[in-house]
Amino acid sequence: MTVLTPVPLIVLSVKYPWRYGLGVIGIEAGVIGFVGDWSAGFFLCQYAVIALSIAWAVRRVASLVQTIIGSVLASLTLGGILLVAYGMITQQSLPQLFTSYLDQIFHAVREQLQALERGTGGEPSVTAGASETLPQFILTIFPAMIIINHLFTNVLNYAFARSYCARSHPPIFFDTIQLSHWRVWEPLVWVFLASGAALLLPWSAVSVLGLNVFLVTLAIYFLQGIAVVAFWGQRVPFPPGVQWLVLLMLFLMTGPLGVGLCIAAGLFDLWVDFRRLRRGSLVP
Repeated sequence: MTVLTPVPLIVLSVKYPWRYGLGVIGIEAGVIGFVGDWSAGFFLCQYAVIALSIAWAVRRVASLVQTIIGSVLASLTLGGILLVAYGMITQQSLPQLFTSYLDQIFHAVREQLQALERGTGGEPSVTAGASETLPQFILTIFPAMIIINHLFTNVLNYAFARSYCARSHPPIFFDTIQLSHWRVWEPLVWVFLASGAALLLPWSAVSVLGLNVFLVTLAIYFLQGIAVVAFWGQRVPFPPGVQWLVLLMLFLMTGPLGVGLCIAAGLFDLWVDFRRLRRGSLVP
């Protein structure tokens, strides 16, 4: 549940003057500095920028899309600054830092594959082949993984903070649009199609770029699919908590199939309009 750590700080920064939220961050930074746990300091910076950027956007009455894009950009920017600062302190170049970090990921992947081999009695050659190809694939899609991680984290924190503030006294509304009514910007479908076509090109640099953009657009359409599912889930005659519990159980039971169905629902909602929210033409 550490992914939801920014939620209380978002609520505090939205409902009360800035000095309260900044004061909490300052106290936490002082404790971390006293203990000397720099990894916890990095974590504090990450969730603090999520909370402050979302709260700042809400205070300026920004739209849902503007809030999420702004908070993701702020998180990526701070992450880059912290990475450069850490490299300067440890006297390591950025390629060395990336190599060290990816080596840790690859080592963990190999250990998991070896444990899977021992548990299932699989063929060593198959496992060895996977341990060689999977790290290269992770390295290829690493930029998309970073963006998607920030996107999902910020959306989740925004949704929880928004729900809490809407039920507080007095209620605070982040945006006029309901989350279950949210729609992807329609021209994004051309980015999706172009990135998919780039995968077929013979140039490796263009293909890798297309793959990363393709994965990010898939993640965005997955979120729209979740909105479609939530829209129809609200029609079930259960309390909101039970509705979300049922949807979560269905999602866990279906696994990858559920992810694929959500992506398909989000993508084809552009033409089918499953929620019948538009009054104009369905042709983009």
